[in-house]
Amino acid sequence: MESLLIQVFSSLLILFCVFGIVEHGFGNKRGKRPRGDQLGLDVKHAIFNQIVTKWLVSLAVLSLATAILTPLVILGVQALDAEGQYKGFGPIASAPLWLQCIAAVLLGDFLLYWIHRLFHGRKLWAFHAVHHSSVQLDWISTFRSHPVNEVVGNIFLAAPFLLLGFSPAASLISPALLGLYTILVHADVDWTFGPLRYVVVSPAYHRWHHSKAPEAIDRNFASLLPLWDLCFGTSYLPSNKKPTDFGIHEPIASTWSGQMLHPFRKK
Repeated sequence: MESLLIQVFSSLLILFCVFGIVEHGFGNKRGKRPRGDQLGLDVKHAIFNQIVTKWLVSLAVLSLATAILTPLVILGVQALDAEGQYKGFGPIASAPLWLQCIAAVLLGDFLLYWIHRLFHGRKLWAFHAVHHSSVQLDWISTFRSHPVNEVVGNIFLAAPFLLLGFSPAASLISPALLGLYTILVHADVDWTFGPLRYVVVSPAYHRWHHSKAPEAIDRNFASLLPLWDLCFGTSYLPSNKKPTDFGIHEPIASTWSGQMLHPFRKK
């Protein structure tokens, strides 16, 4: 437990240093003091998610993998190596790792787009609202999320990878890369990536997703490739203005415990 705490705090310290330079040196925090309002709340979310929520996600995905793979092994599908470790199966697992990784990132990004849209629906929004509650959007806002959002989202994300037979390495690379990129697009910078703005999601693009402006509601769901938003009519990136008003239109507690209970309160 001690080593895990050291790892979590070390990772957060590195991120604070890196994004302190990015946001205060090149972003909207230039010349400003580090924010204090609700910073402690976001740190609590980050620590809880990196310790407890990550454990819950691992347990849920392991249970899902057991439920999916056990029948396959019983039916004779060669999904285990000589040491009994899962290795993937079928044509996808036989492909070179580099090709699997490319396919995994594309598949993962596509799945995350639809999972994200699902959480903006009426039944799951109360859980996702916790993430959107940040009124001072920056890199650490990435970690403000409800554990139910993370557990359910990762189950939906992992199931297709397990059913399609991706190798463990490719399956892990996709969420790791997309997760790291998610921190960048929450950063308090107005980067649009210029001519690449419709090729790769930029911070400016994702910050509109968190805007309270009516025209930006339920827009820009993509994590990496704006392609999905363009294909399904949910892209929004005006060139003559930038988002300034973040958060949600419904009341929500400003404490960690209150936000954990938010989805379960009677509306």
